Amino acid sequence: MRVKPNSLLAVLVGLTLNLGLTATAHAALQGRDLNGSAGSFEAYYDTDLNITWLADANVNGPMTWATANTWAANLSFYNPLTNQTIDDWRLPTTTDTGAPGCDFAYSGTDCGYNVDTASSEMAHLYFTELGNLSYYTTTGADSGAFAGGSNPNSTLDNVGPFTNFQSHYYWSGTEYAPNPSSAWTFDTLDGSQDGNDKTNSFYALAVRPGDVAAVPEAQTYALMLAGLGLIGWRARRRG
Repeated sequence: MRVKPNSLLAVLVGLTLNLGLTATAHAALQGRDLNGSAGSFEAYYDTDLNITWLADANVNGPMTWATANTWAANLSFYNPLTNQTIDDWRLPTTTDTGAPGCDFAYSGTDCGYNVDTASSEMAHLYFTELGNLSYYTTTGADSGAFAGGSNPNSTLDNVGPFTNFQSHYYWSGTEYAPNPSSAWTFDTLDGSQDGNDKTNSFYALAVRPGDVAAVPEAQTYALMLAGLGLIGWRARRRG
């Protein structure tokens, strides 16, 4: 992310927006403005993982793994209110735990159902932030998620504040170690995680590190205070 504080106003507006959001928002997903539009959020900040998700979960439709990576890397938003260019997007990461590859289980591993939410950013979003279930319980029984949820044909019952979330595979940016021609995926249809061939066409949800509305660093505070002092001094002279 490139931040260009060309004016004191940009810094002050950015600080005001940030303080206004963080002072009232307590949920793990907090709305973030990427383009200076009023009354809408183009991204959501995950306070648990310190990452920011793009709000639109289906920008371009299904893509191969290479195309999805290129798409995410080329995403760029400019916010004129804070004078920020946000262009450090990527695909979500997956952590290959245990032996390389799929340690299939019905819970607690990197592959299968009810996976360890620390094994991937998508798993954390799906289970922890959105509160969805896997098709199978931790014992391998039918969880009833299809029949009992709001979506009778998918375990993606809760999409939260996101738009265009699909009940399908979503790419991870992490390759599948045992087979370089494959990459990790998360399937929102049944809440499972596994590897798939990179030439398949799946959906992609972009994410970036940190918060786009991060509180300014100490030197920015010093600039802001100095600017406020200058404004006050000029106002007193004019008065």
